[in-house]
Order: sequence, then C-alpha cells, then structure tokens
Amino acid sequence: MTAHPATSRLRWYLQRAQQMSPAEVAWRARDQALHVAWSRRQVSRDQIAAIAAAPPPAGGHRFASALPPESAARVPGEATAAIVAAAARLMRGEWEVLGVARTDLVQPDWFQDPATGRRSAPDRYAFRINYRLEEQTGDVKQVWEISRLQHLTLLATAWFLTHDDAYARRVDEQLRSWWRENPFLSGIHWTSGIEIGLRLISLAWIRRLLDGWPGAPDLFEYNELAVRQIRWHQQYLAAFRSRGSSANNHVIAEAAGQLVASCAFPWFPESARWRQKSARLLEDELDRNTFPSGIGRELASDYQCFVTELALLAAVEAEGSDRPLNAATWQRLCAMTDSAAALADERLRPPRQGDDDEGRALLLDAPDRSRWPLLLSLGEVIFGRLGWWPPTQASASGAIIGAMVRARRDVAGRPAQRPFRFADAGTTLLRTNGRQAPEIWCRCDGGPHGYLSIAAHAHAD
Repeated sequence: MTAHPATSRLRWYLQRAQQMSPAEVAWRARDQALHVAWSRRQVSRDQIAAIAAAPPPAGGHRFASALPPESAARVPGEATAAIVAAAARLMRGEWEVLGVARTDLVQPDWFQDPATGRRSAPDRYAFRINYRLEEQTGDVKQVWEISRLQHLTLLATAWFLTHDDAYARRVDEQLRSWWRENPFLSGIHWTSGIEIGLRLISLAWIRRLLDGWPGAPDLFEYNELAVRQIRWHQQYLAAFRSRGSSANNHVIAEAAGQLVASCAFPWFPESARWRQKSARLLEDELDRNTFPSGIGRELASDYQCFVTELALLAAVEAEGSDRPLNAATWQRLCAMTDSAAALADERLRPPRQGDDDEGRALLLDAPDRSRWPLLLSLGEVIFGRLGWWPPTQASASGAIIGAMVRARRDVAGRPAQRPFRFADAGTTLLRTNGRQAPEIWCRCDGGPHGYLSIAAHAHAD
C-alpha cells in the first residue's frame, strides 16, 4: 500500500529532524522566528511601482569593476561563434532547462513551470510557500533555474563580444521585468539562499560585461529599483544562511554570491561588513567542505566542480577589489583544481560519483560546453597547468574571468605527477598510461559516505 503524500512528507521531516544537532535545531527555530517577523518587510507590487518611478538614486553609485579593454580579444574565435549561435537561439526564445526544451524565453513567465504547467503565487509571502510541494509550485528546479539569470549572462557575453545592441536591449527588458515582478520576499524566488547567491553573481557579471553599453548605468546604478534589489538580495543572505546538515554547496554559493556582490556593488553602508563576513564564511566553509587533497567532501564529482567554480569566482572578485582571500584558501583552491584535473578521464569527463543538478556558478560560454573542461581552462589561467594535466581548449570563461587575474598564482607543493590516490577521500584511480586507446579507467571508492549527517549528494557508495 502506498503511503498518503502528507504522511510521507511528515515522515521525511521527522527523519530530517533526527539528523540535526541541538545547535542546528536552535538555529532553525531562530530562522522560523525571523520568517514571522520579516513578514512586515515584504514589498508589494504597488510599492515596487512607486520605487520604479522614483528618480535616480542620490549618492553617486558607480560601477568601478570593469574588464580590461583587451579582454574580448582574448576569447577564441571558436568560443565566440558558439556563444553567438546560442545567443541567436535564445533571442528567438529557445533555451534548454534541465532537459526541457523551452521556446518562451523572449518574455519568460518567472513563475511558470513548463513541465507541469503549474504557476506559483507571485504575491504570496515567500516563507509561506512550501517549494517542496509540486502542487504549489510545479517542479521548483525548473522555475528557479531561469531566475538564476544565467541565460542573461550569456546574452551579455554575446554583446561584449559583438557589440550588437539587440542582446543588451533584451537583457535590459528581462532584468527590469524580473525586478518588477519579484518584490522583496514575494514569491518563490525569495525562498532559497543558494538561488539568491547565484543571482547576485549573475547580476555582477551582467553589469561588468555590459560596461561599454551606454544603457548600462541607467539599468543598474541610476535605477532605484535595481539598487534596491541588489541590496535586498544581500540583506537576505546576511540574515539567513545554510547551517548544520545543510552547510554544503548551498552555504558556499551563499557566501560566494554575497562576496561577489559586496565587492562589485560596494554601494551600501553595510557593504564593508558584508564583504568581510562573507569572505570569512567562504574561507571557513570551503575548508570544511573539502579534503586537504582538494576532493569535495560531498563526494559528488559535479558538486566538486560547482563548488570550485563558485569559490574561484569569489576569490578572483575579492582579489580584484584589493581584498584577497587568505593564502590557505588559495592553496585549497589550487588543490581542488589539480584534483579535478587528476580525476578527469581522457574525454575530460569526471567520475560518475554522487548526483548532479547541472548547476553552474556562471554561464559565459555556450551552454553545451561541458563544465569540467571549462573549470580546467579557468584553473590554467589562474594557477598554470602542470605537465600531467590533460589538454584543454581555451574558453570564453577562462579568457574573460582570467582578464581579472592580475598575476598567475604560484602555489607551492603541487603534485609533480598525476595523482592516482587521494587517501583522505578514500578515492583511488586505476587507469592505463595513456598510450593505449581507448583508455581503461576505474574509480575505486573506499572512503567516507558523503558529507554531514545526511550526506545529501553522495548516495550509495
């Protein structure tokens, strides 16, 4: 007999609670109290309309984190062609979201799930929405994914490479639409910190890529609604963060998003405090989330890629703002990148370990480019490739993000030969020596089962 859905949900919550420490229970109770108290801070659509009609903000907001002028010329022609082709499809409204082909991206409905047809309530107080209930929100991953705004970073990249203003105008239209339709704490897009962190990274890079477009200042720093949205996102992350059994890649995304935004948009009285706290949080949690060898403690290969991307973006942003992360964090980031190079097979594919939600920290290349080679191309720019690294193709990501890197990071103690054993993670790789084709490759797992009490992404050893 199949259990009633409500009974199954109750059982899930009880089992989840059993994995929490007393400290985590206390923090979650504190968050629930804040959720109730913050209902007074919810912004309505009427308030949004008044903010959108307000004159440009006073105070001299300025975006001072542009890319060097020669950055676009560094992008390989093949990568540029792929970006322009993907942008052309997107301009027609075509985009694939987690395996679902969409044709509605000319004017997206930010609340519609194309898979189930359900639409979540845009005006409902965010903390009264249960995003785990498909009957309320549809497939929430489908809904959230578009509001990461990474399709707009691709269009901004296309403008950066071609200066075709049609791309910039589409970004302008959709950003203004998102800001109008998503007042603070209203609707599904204010229910998850990881989504807010990723959206902040997208906003910072959209502004950076559009810096040469005449409309960029009016879209961002001279736009009261944009300034409010950027502040609301950071206020949310300052108040709520993942803790305890949820302090995995989610907390890394939250810290990285806050650090990127507070460096790129240092416009607020709280900006210095947000920057300092998010930098320390990222340094501490990155140390907890990874083994000294660089392997992610979640023991899910694609999440290792995701976490490394997030942390590298934040580290580059902090460095560009003359507030670098500590040397130990750079050492760990280099180990994460080198271990990724060691894990990849001859086709630059990662081990099939744990699960994968296809999450990206930032989208600058065409979306069909595999994330693992893109990570290595970025790592090559930042740290330099070692002789045993597999060959990688140059990418837009590596060229554009790398343009912010003032000098290559020299990290001591990097492996002189390709590692095959990561004892702290219990990972051993057995492979032929590369002179045979095809490669024979095997990953042996004798390590711990995932990270934290619920080992959320590791699944079965």
